[in-house]
Order: sequence, then C-alpha cells, then structure tokens
Amino acid sequence: MKFIHAGDLHLGNPFGGLSITPSWLKEKLHSATQVAVHRLVDDAIVAAVDFVVLAGDSFNTTTPDARAQLDLVNELQRLADAKIHVYIIFGNHDYVNNWQRLPTFPDNVTLFPAEVTTQQLQTANHETVAISGFSYTQRHISTNQVAQFPMKDRSVDWHIGLYHGALGEAGVGDYAPFSLQALQQKHYDYWALGHIHVRETLQKQPFIGYSGSIQGLDKTETGPKGYYMVESHSQQLVPTFTPVAPITWVTEKVQTDRDLHMVVQQVREQFVLKEEFELIALQIETDQTTVLSAITNQQLLAQFVAAAQPSDMFFIYDVTGQPKQKIAGLPAVADQYWSATVANVFNLEQLQKLGLKQVTDGDVLDYFLDASTLTDLKSAVQTQLQVSQIGDEDHVD
Repeated sequence: MKFIHAGDLHLGNPFGGLSITPSWLKEKLHSATQVAVHRLVDDAIVAAVDFVVLAGDSFNTTTPDARAQLDLVNELQRLADAKIHVYIIFGNHDYVNNWQRLPTFPDNVTLFPAEVTTQQLQTANHETVAISGFSYTQRHISTNQVAQFPMKDRSVDWHIGLYHGALGEAGVGDYAPFSLQALQQKHYDYWALGHIHVRETLQKQPFIGYSGSIQGLDKTETGPKGYYMVESHSQQLVPTFTPVAPITWVTEKVQTDRDLHMVVQQVREQFVLKEEFELIALQIETDQTTVLSAITNQQLLAQFVAAAQPSDMFFIYDVTGQPKQKIAGLPAVADQYWSATVANVFNLEQLQKLGLKQVTDGDVLDYFLDASTLTDLKSAVQTQLQVSQIGDEDHVD
C-alpha cells in the first residue's frame, strides 16, 4: 500500500517578508505553491499511489480567489484521471462556513464534514483502508476532537487518522488541541497531521507527525518543503520525505576581505551554481568597515537587488553583518552588559515613549508592532556599535 500525506498547501497565500521584489521575481513567487502541488501530483501518478490525504489548510482563506481554486481543482482532476483517490479535511485557515460555496471537486475527492467520520477504500492490491477525520467549520476549535475518533477498526488492514491541530490541552488551545497519549490510545496505523508548517515526528511507529507545509511562504519557514510518501513495510506504514517546493528560504554565511565595490561580485559568483531557486538571508563576516556600514544603512542590500537577474537561481532579500575582528577604537561593549540592557531598550514601551503613540498610520504601526522589527533593530544597532569599536575612518553615511 502506498499513499501521500501532505498538508498546509495555503494556495493563494502571498510570500511575506520581502521588502523589495523585482518584477521578474513576482510571478515566480506567485506560482510557487502551484508548482509544488503540480510536482506532488506528478509524483503521485508516477508512483501509482493508492490515494492522497490533505491534512487541512489547502487554501489560505475560507474565501480563496478563483486562481487558487482552479489550480487545486485542475490538479485533483489529474489525480482523478489516474484513478487516485483524494481525502481532504479543512483546517483553521480554509474552514467551511458555507459548503455550497466550495468549488466543484472531481468525483475522486472525499471531503470530511465537521463531525468525525470514517471512509473506507480498497487498494489495487485488495488491502482495505479506513480513514477517519473531520473539518473545521470555524477558525478556532478548543474542544477535544480526538474523543470523537473511533478506536482502530480491526476489520481493515490499515486505519489512518487525518487531523489538523496542535499539541495542547483541551479547552486551552485554539486549534483542536490534542495530547500524544490520546492519539496513541486509538491504536491507528498512521496519524497524518496538519497545521504545523515544520516537519515534526511525534512518534516514529506507528507514525504520528506533521509533513509540514509544501512551500515555505516567509523567512521563518526555512529549508526544503514537501510531502511524505508513505509505504507499507513489514506491517508498518513508513513515511519518506520528498521535497517539491521550487523556492527555498535559506541563510548563507560569507566571509570576505573584499572592499565594498567587490563584495557583490564575490557573493554572486559563490551562488551562481544553485540548482533550485533560493531566497537568501545573507550573513557577511568582514573587517571592512565600509562594508559593515553599507549593510547597516541597507546600501549593500540595494546593490544586491540592483544586480539581480531573471536568470539567477537566487535572490538576496536580507543582509546582516558581523565584524571578523575587533580592534579597540572605543571600549568594547561586553556581551553581558548588552544582554542586560537590550531588553530594557528595545521594547514596545520604549517605542511608545520615543513617539510611536503619536503615529496614526496603520501600516507603520503594524511594522513596529511586529516582533521581528525589534529583532532587526537590535541587530542593526549592535552592528553599528561593533563598527565603531573597529574604527570607522571610511564610514559610509
């Protein structure tokens, strides 16, 4: 028996965290998730899987746009043409508040309702499979959904649980909180989980875990993204991760002693042979004060963006710097003093005192209320202090 476990496609969700996006990159980003789904379907057809399970949040919203709906329906139709069944639950992002507004799915697709239900199928090898699951009909579920799942059906060869939620305590969490013990007590052969965008194994055998998102959509979703190909081996269902995301968020570190005019060329030459497209957060270690200053004031990032070409297999969206050595031009700021002070300086209360409470522009407020903004400010100030410690004869304003 063979099937695909995937989830959190988030079709229709734009990429986040990119302050500058060249026109040639926009369509690549816009189509990335669809490309990942297309690759998954290609693999399913070539491998002749028995079925595919999608563990929630196939769409990013409960009212997806026409393109997102059409993309998914077309891919599901390809699976239908290959006689591959698909089992779908809806999660907290694409919860169903009106079943009549859903797109018309092909006949091979089974949608699970709000109540926990169990579907059965027979594979090409005449193995019987039971799949139990439920869908969200509201954004938040705090009740114990696991209690509604039946115990393993001993009359079938395999019993699979399809669940969108997070570890937690019933009545406390917002996303169908569950305990590992509660899932274990059902004695299923496999729990296909969705909601967490990072691949995570809660139990190796019988497997309980998340396949993660199929395409990273912001800088927190780093590394390869894809799905699990699950095959039966010696009375167990064994998942193997398969990456399909056409775009990967990565962090790259570069050491250089080049001056400001040569750094861009050096870095671009280092990344020229990449095979899959990468969005790169670049960390540069250098003793060149002009380079460190250009990093702090975003000048170097602007140069990387200007040098980017449509033929590139990478795009540098963020640049941070770290001095290679510290030559005491000013007394060094000891790490313990920096750590003790930073929490008292870079917080919302201080921003309010500095004038944030006078701001009425919603976008500006959202920017400064974002936790990542404070992190970026801390990093920029620390780098500037380190530049001053090195000595800054050639400082770039």
